[in-house]
Amino acid sequence: MNNKTKDDELVFNRNEVAKILGISPATILNWEKNGLFTAKRKDNNYRVYSLDDIEVLKKIRALSIEEKMGGKAIKKLLMPKIQSADVSTEYSKKFLGKKWKAYRESMNITLEEVSRQVNISPSYLSKLENNQANASFDLLNKLANFYGGSILDFFEKGDDEKHVVKSGSGEMTEIGLPGVTIESLISQKSHALDSMLFTIEPGSNSAEAHKHHGEEFIYVLSGKLRITLNNKDVYHLTKGDSMYFKSSDLHFWENPGSRLCKLLWVHSHFESGI
Repeated sequence: MNNKTKDDELVFNRNEVAKILGISPATILNWEKNGLFTAKRKDNNYRVYSLDDIEVLKKIRALSIEEKMGGKAIKKLLMPKIQSADVSTEYSKKFLGKKWKAYRESMNITLEEVSRQVNISPSYLSKLENNQANASFDLLNKLANFYGGSILDFFEKGDDEKHVVKSGSGEMTEIGLPGVTIESLISQKSHALDSMLFTIEPGSNSAEAHKHHGEEFIYVLSGKLRITLNNKDVYHLTKGDSMYFKSSDLHFWENPGSRLCKLLWVHSHFESGI
């Protein structure tokens, strides 16, 4: 993996990344000390983080804090993806400049109007949009807030929100589990439900038992699934079976069969309290 930054790469320091993710800088440093992540270095050897790095750190935060997974399981899930990762040209300064311009023009707003709101000159904003100048973290925050979102929302790769997801066209989600593919069946930025199509190869599993907030609903489309709750209750599901449980129950799943298992898996981020 290349640990040096590139000229056209937008990077942040650890304190800025901590603000973006809503965690402490010490938490990020602890993840690095435990081998969950390796920061890039500038020529002066200071640690810096690209938007691609932040995407990885978001996954670590979700697994560690929200799903309460241990470091060993997180490494198993994420290390193959981290080790093969390189700088994404999609997150280059040139790409971001084009996106700022696209946001502004889609809202039918002039350079002068945006400039007044974020307290910079129209000429400087024009240079930013045309990749002729750099933006500070504070200015990125101001631009993101002006256009209605956080920095991560503002630089989201996928902009299209659809009510219908055609068969086979859902966004594929990489979680690092060997033999497991997940296709999102919802194309909306804001939603209280995650609806996913799981395809699990024989013998593949969730790596370890875990728990988090919310509620789970599973419907088996084909194959077999075995779920263990709280390290004691074992459930065997086959085609047409469904299952519901609270996400706060410790759960481990696996495909014990000899052929692919396909599931509709719906996860609510909130509990009903029933």
